Amino acid sequence: MNIKEKVFTILQDLSGAQDIEEKSSLQEELALDSLALVFLLVELEDSLEVEFDESDMNPLELVTAGDVLRLAEKYGGGNHE
Repeated sequence: MNIKEKVFTILQDLSGAQDIEEKSSLQEELALDSLALVFLLVELEDSLEVEFDESDMNPLELVTAGDVLRLAEKYGGGNHE
């Protein structure tokens, strides 16, 4: 499973949405609240086996699914397993 698939699978599990695009808004379209965003980051760290820097976990910078994908790619090296 590549990084995009991992990110979108986690987003689908948290939101219940099936049709997620990079432009999908985390709060408005996927209905993720602040607690769900924290859980999202923890799940990503576990899935990618990384630890995000605190500076990268600013919820104000994670607005869309694409923002989350870029964060994951930054730490996962953009690998497509």
